[in-house]
Amino acid sequence: MIHSQDEQPDILERLRHPEREAQRRKDQKLLFLRNVLNSVFILMAVIAMVGIVLCEAGEGLMKWYMLGLVAVVVKMVEVALRMPGMRRRE
Repeated sequence: MIHSQDEQPDILERLRHPEREAQRRKDQKLLFLRNVLNSVFILMAVIAMVGIVLCEAGEGLMKWYMLGLVAVVVKMVEVALRMPGMRRRE
């Protein structure tokens, strides 16, 4: 792999700054959580859309809309985790 002078390989950066390892691990856990929340959001949104399309008017239509709203709340939580200012409570 070819690297420019500005772009250092990750292993060299980790060796130079071992004090950043805790933050790096925390970021990896947060990324995993965000990926899980995104997967849950997509699944819930698709199920809600299919339910709305297949459901006849007035017959349980509200539960599919509620599922869609819950999916939006899950997505809002995931977006909030992306904001760096919300995570730091110093």
